[in-house]
Amino acid sequence: MTDAIDDPDSDLDIARTEAEHWRAMADEKSAELRRLKRRPLVRAALALDRRVEPGRRAVSVRWQRWRVLGRRAYVTAGGATSAAGRAKRRAALAAELAHHAPASDVPRTVAIVEPGSAPSESASSEVTADLVCFLPASVVPLEEGWLARLASAVCGDVVAATPTLVHPDRTGLAVTAYDLRVRAEGFDIELDDEGTPVVSARRAGDDVRLRGEPHDVAAASLRGLVVDRNAFVAAGGLVGVEGDADDDVAGIDLCARLQRHGGRVVHVPGAVLFDDRPVRSRAALYRPVERNAVAWRALIAREGPALARAARAARSGPQHARRWVITTAAPSSKIATRWGDWHLAEGLARALRRLGEDVVVQTHDRAESLAARSRDIHLVLRGLAPVQRTSGQRHVLWVISHPESLAVEDCDDADLVLVASTRFAEHLRIRTSTRVEVFLQATDAERFRPGPPDPAHRHPVTVVAKTRGVMRPIVRDALAAGIRPAIYGGGWRGLVDPTLVVADHVDNDRLAVVYRSAGVVLNDHWGTMRAWGFVSNRIFDVLACGTPIISDHLPEIEELLDGAVPTYTSSAELGELVREALEDATGAREVAALGRATVLGQHTFDHRARQLLTLVDEHGMGERGG
Repeated sequence: MTDAIDDPDSDLDIARTEAEHWRAMADEKSAELRRLKRRPLVRAALALDRRVEPGRRAVSVRWQRWRVLGRRAYVTAGGATSAAGRAKRRAALAAELAHHAPASDVPRTVAIVEPGSAPSESASSEVTADLVCFLPASVVPLEEGWLARLASAVCGDVVAATPTLVHPDRTGLAVTAYDLRVRAEGFDIELDDEGTPVVSARRAGDDVRLRGEPHDVAAASLRGLVVDRNAFVAAGGLVGVEGDADDDVAGIDLCARLQRHGGRVVHVPGAVLFDDRPVRSRAALYRPVERNAVAWRALIAREGPALARAARAARSGPQHARRWVITTAAPSSKIATRWGDWHLAEGLARALRRLGEDVVVQTHDRAESLAARSRDIHLVLRGLAPVQRTSGQRHVLWVISHPESLAVEDCDDADLVLVASTRFAEHLRIRTSTRVEVFLQATDAERFRPGPPDPAHRHPVTVVAKTRGVMRPIVRDALAAGIRPAIYGGGWRGLVDPTLVVADHVDNDRLAVVYRSAGVVLNDHWGTMRAWGFVSNRIFDVLACGTPIISDHLPEIEELLDGAVPTYTSSAELGELVREALEDATGAREVAALGRATVLGQHTFDHRARQLLTLVDEHGMGERGG
């Protein structure tokens, strides 16, 4: 374990062998690629590719430019052909302004600042005014009373007020069909199909209206926003403002923090300002923030769960289900079903859903997606690679394997660390400041249960295991004892008699059939997992099927399952245990039945789901959405 797990009693031999194996494979692949590149035909193809690449890049750049121009032309086309409509809107807006009720004087002092130079939390003490108004140069008021109307609305629990932003009367190629129409009356925050927050401009494209009472909005741009100075300071000032492109995102960020401190943000219809920023595309008229913009992604990293909760509450009222995302070590969805922890996560997710929780399971390559960052709790099934936490959500680490790859910093960065080993949990508790709890693996009792055997998988002794480039101890010891197991798993070619290998892979949904068709299943643990007492979930799965299982020795197996799983320490002892199980099949099944009863009573995913909810409540992570 990096930085901390350096106990001299740790058995890291297999972990090192595994790492060396994968490094050797990577070196072999690199060498193979170099040999491939030296082939005459390949060299010719690469040379041709190098010659055409500059031209291809030039075409790509031109195509992107044409796409931008095309989108811009699409936006402006309507405006260029609607002179009569523009004149009508111009006259209507002038009439509205002419009859607009005059505003009173500004009730309090206001500091007008450029967003790019706005006071941060550390500098906000320099502002002595009662209110702060953000006003970039490209925003132009339509009449004198706009500031007084906004300032008057900021009182009591209303801590910020936003004006109506209007598209100006543009000329030439800048003209759009939305000129002199509403650009935004504040923002709505909605959820897309994946549950990711997206921004919508309220009443975008509608006619400007100056009458009406102030009303609550989800968020607003910084442009023309007036904020109570004390609330602004309490919320922490501005974060990451970098010019016009980020004014909308920075405003949403500020509004979210103001609201989290109990304040309200309102739109004031009578305050109207022209917003002279160009329109990038037709979609931008309604969706002012691009979902992949750097500033927006950074905001989701900080405030994604809070924005999602607000969006759900606005749509459906208060929500009672926490939104979980479980990230597995499986690198992509293409191969997820071949990874054991994917099915482990799916089993836990189904159990959590039965308890009313909102849960999605994803692969490692989706760990930093906007959808994942917008969920309330991120549960990471820790594999070889870490997953960076999102500051705006709860981060729970579940260590089910590879203790040698875990760094103390990973634990310190989490809100809660769950460990599928009592021994390793005790080891971590004195090395990390984060709370550590024992959270064992389990079985899905709906999938793994007794049933009729399948003749195609009927074997006296069965092993289901990958090799990862090394001989598994259970197979080595079985062969030494004269036992010829039927093997399911990859990597065995060249290590054992090929006739022993039934299949290189067995689908997870067929595992229960393989287990219950066996006379006895053999199980072992990787070296570091055995050294630290991680009990394999295969033991729970096989017992749930009512099938006898024999494992290498871990004291925890006896403690958890009260003798239902015989363990061995030598090949001779393994051979004797296998022979006894096969000669007294009825007795072995009776012992397995006792183990099944224990598993069903203590070690199903339903047990783990209830335990998990208790733990997150006990450790202050019980907030529910909305």
